[in-house]
Amino acid sequence: MEGTLLLSNSVNPKKYGISLTEGRNNTALLILRVAMLLVATVPLSAQVNPPSAPLPAAITSARTLFLGNAGDTDNQDCLRAYNEFYAGLLSDAHFQLVLDPAAADLVLELHYEVRPGGITGPHSEVSTSFARQFRLVLIDPHTHTILWNLTEAENNAVFQSNRDKNLDAAVLQLYANFKLLSRNSTVNPATSPKKTRLSDEGKK
Repeated sequence: MEGTLLLSNSVNPKKYGISLTEGRNNTALLILRVAMLLVATVPLSAQVNPPSAPLPAAITSARTLFLGNAGDTDNQDCLRAYNEFYAGLLSDAHFQLVLDPAAADLVLELHYEVRPGGITGPHSEVSTSFARQFRLVLIDPHTHTILWNLTEAENNAVFQSNRDKNLDAAVLQLYANFKLLSRNSTVNPATSPKKTRLSDEGKK
């Protein structure tokens, strides 16, 4: 039979100076090595991925949304991001924005965060080695349970024009990720948005 390892019983271990116990041990070791080799050669395509888990119903069935600004209201970048995300939701006929969170099917909290790093000097010497991050927290307004988190990072920049450009791109991507999530019924890693490393473009 193909793939079957045949071991002869007619071989006399003593003829080759090998004890019977040693011969059995060597045979067992050989069988183990062959088995490990067969397992290692199984193609990756034959490995089964776990089934996709369902998304919380409050996300997929939500039609009325409340958007809250969890960033610094004195920060112009936070206000810009909030206004842009709000405009994106407002233009989407799939959703209706409400001003009262108790009247919403789903509450969205927009957070503005900065990764480790900081300003090293005057404006002309601002360190741009760190990234800003926007995080969208999806909350069930009835149970106050956090259902999901979406994040999108963007490069910091010295010049305000580049800061605005980077911010706009990050908010647009965050909105696209939320839109994709809300239209799905399961969590499928194959179709989830891929995170890419930030380039150095737009840091000045």
